[in-house]
Amino acid sequence: MNTDIESRASITEERTAADAILTRLRDAGVRYLFANAGTDFASIVESMASGDSDKMIEPILVPHESVAVAMAHGYTMVTGEPQAVMVHVSVGTANALCAVMNASRLEIPMIFMAGRTPITEDRSASEGARTVYVHWAQEMFDQGAMVREIAKWDYELRAPDEVDKVIDRALNMAQSIPKGISYLSLPREVLGSVAPVPAKSPVRATAAPPHPNPDAIAQAAEILLTAENPLIITADTGRDPAAMGYLGDLADRFALPVISAYPRYLNLPSDHPMLLDYAVASHIENADAVLVLDSDVPWIPAKDGQPADAKVIHMGTDPLYDRYPVRGYPCDVAITAESGTSLPLLSAAMEKGFAANEERIAARRERAIAARDGVRGRWCKAEEGMEAAAPIKPSWLAHCVSEVMDENSILLNEMGVALPHTTLKTPGSFFAASPVSGLGWGLGAALGAKLAAPEKLVIAAIGDGSYYFGNPPSAHYCSRAYDLPVLYLILDNSAWGAVRRAVRDMYPDGNAVRSNNMPLTSLEPMVAFEKGCEASGGYGERVEDPASLPEALARAVHAVTVEKRQALLHIVCAAP
Repeated sequence: MNTDIESRASITEERTAADAILTRLRDAGVRYLFANAGTDFASIVESMASGDSDKMIEPILVPHESVAVAMAHGYTMVTGEPQAVMVHVSVGTANALCAVMNASRLEIPMIFMAGRTPITEDRSASEGARTVYVHWAQEMFDQGAMVREIAKWDYELRAPDEVDKVIDRALNMAQSIPKGISYLSLPREVLGSVAPVPAKSPVRATAAPPHPNPDAIAQAAEILLTAENPLIITADTGRDPAAMGYLGDLADRFALPVISAYPRYLNLPSDHPMLLDYAVASHIENADAVLVLDSDVPWIPAKDGQPADAKVIHMGTDPLYDRYPVRGYPCDVAITAESGTSLPLLSAAMEKGFAANEERIAARRERAIAARDGVRGRWCKAEEGMEAAAPIKPSWLAHCVSEVMDENSILLNEMGVALPHTTLKTPGSFFAASPVSGLGWGLGAALGAKLAAPEKLVIAAIGDGSYYFGNPPSAHYCSRAYDLPVLYLILDNSAWGAVRRAVRDMYPDGNAVRSNNMPLTSLEPMVAFEKGCEASGGYGERVEDPASLPEALARAVHAVTVEKRQALLHIVCAAP
């Protein structure tokens, strides 16, 4: 062996770059490294085996990369704390891409790391040189290009003495507004190299979030105060529980009906008097002022229509969604800020004009209540006979799920539970899939949520198609290996419902609709999903009879909360 290499390896008081990464992440407050290892992890494994585990980030082995990213996503969405993921070079990055896209569009802060194929071919030049035949084929000219479209920042670690500043920068970029993904590639030679311990690690603070422009807030306040038929449309305000409270106060005080359109968080309690609807279509055309709050797609013009002559305000961390290539919504005022900051300021500005507009506000409150009653009437009609209808109706499933939840429960929804028929009140009790809708998020995200909140009942309602994408063996393994008992509800309609709806939208009178023959949309024959959970030591049950659903849920909840093991109910539902 090269004598220089021997001398460097014998310097026991020094640390390797791998040591430095693991300790710096922990020092920065990152608790877990969700990892799917490869040949590039040799120094990481050695560091974990020989280092001080109390000073290092805690490893979580995940058998598939997409589940690893989804677990980190789930942990962060519950706690707000960024976590780290590491995968194997180019191929691991490719496997994780869909989950990374999901997290990126939801502004989930994450440091996503991947090894980089060894650069050197001759071991006399480096301990980390290529030793496996895959090291040639796995190398790419630009590995970071795979994630550059969706990551906020990407970089390759080039020198071991740069670890601390590079890790700090990755975390700062991930946590600055709007939050997102930092990608760091790690060559094997660098990971195994000596990284001197700095005499003092400087503080590198994340940038303070932007503050709303006072003139823009005043303009928005005037628009909303003087409107006859205002609307607030939101999807993500509830990611900050405090912002959910501010939204509820604002809407109630000034009679501003709220539509939670395509929500990814609980934005208002189900019983809030100003929660109008979860659908936009029957309301948007009559609006004369619209506050688009933390919402990338407030309405779909081709399906929902659009306001004919309304002033439109966009507020959020990225109100114009500048990473979306095309997004053509009208905009009279755009305000960049977190809702936890902007909503109290907007409320204070509107309070100044409350007295002058009190009659107008009272009148629109009456209209809002009447409209809300009409919407609730339609929901109640859809629930008629639901407890006896077979196959099981979405409304009955939602009702039964609500019955087993309390303020100490979390519901994750991926093509699952129908919100109009669900009772949710507690901030942070509901999460849904990213607007990317990269399928498979729910399985891993539920595990991450359980890791973040072990005392809570975590329920994941997942469509049968999404379950296939979620790498079930990997997720069920992690549930058992790390004592993360989650209740999975797999909603089996044996079809790609979204594809069928798309065919109906584009060709309502076409051959596929008229004949009810839609190739590429059927997921029959049905699979015994419950058996996969049983194979990992969990409780599994298939449910077809609507009358048996409440008791089946009770058995599954008992398995999770008392027996402390995962459970899966395979629920046969009505076809789309």
